[in-house]
Amino acid sequence: MEDKLREQSMQYDLHRLAVMLIFLGAVIAVTGVSLSVWFEFQKIGFEVINKRADLLGDYTYTRYAFIYNMSLMVAGLCILLSMITLFLLKLGYFSRYLSYIGIWVGSCVVLMGIFPINYLETHRLISTGFLVGTLVMYFLCIIAKFKDNSAFSWPVFFISVLGFIASSWLVFQLNWHTLDFKPCDKHYPQASYCWIAITLWAQTNIVLFWCLAHAWSIRQMAINDYRELTQKYLAKE
Repeated sequence: MEDKLREQSMQYDLHRLAVMLIFLGAVIAVTGVSLSVWFEFQKIGFEVINKRADLLGDYTYTRYAFIYNMSLMVAGLCILLSMITLFLLKLGYFSRYLSYIGIWVGSCVVLMGIFPINYLETHRLISTGFLVGTLVMYFLCIIAKFKDNSAFSWPVFFISVLGFIASSWLVFQLNWHTLDFKPCDKHYPQASYCWIAITLWAQTNIVLFWCLAHAWSIRQMAINDYRELTQKYLAKE
């Protein structure tokens, strides 16, 4: 029993590491993106919502692109490490698959920071990989809620549903020959708002909220498992 408790304690430490990494990645991403949006807002006002998020990483478009790109790299690295930690936790086969796709998504975020839109062809390939990766990630979370109810909380489920809808719409809007979206002035010539840009912004925020909800879900699982084992150990004493 003592060996089991010691092993559970190590698992609890891994849980805490995963939670801290996810929170750290989300905070860095929010800070970097918020600063980039604020600087852009000072120039063009609310028109910033009609600008695609990846333009904030264009070194020829804004001199603050390094803030946006560095936040992507650090945040992606935190997501990558947290998903490796999730894999080591061995919570079940759905969590294992989620860790695989999470490692893919985290790697894509890092690479999008390294290769911003200035590297057009490479950036298109990586961002498409990120889009498809998030779509699969949300799908796994939705399925896992019904197959393994204890592994994912309801907030993770609802955010995954929103993310799946947004990602699916973007996948259908994507030009698979160029791996890019059509400019809004050609796609929606009479519209006051660029819905592709707005959906991309929504997708960015949904990913951040998903990371936070997932971190909280892992934390609750860790606390419940540790308490349950501790109570069993004390009962035998």
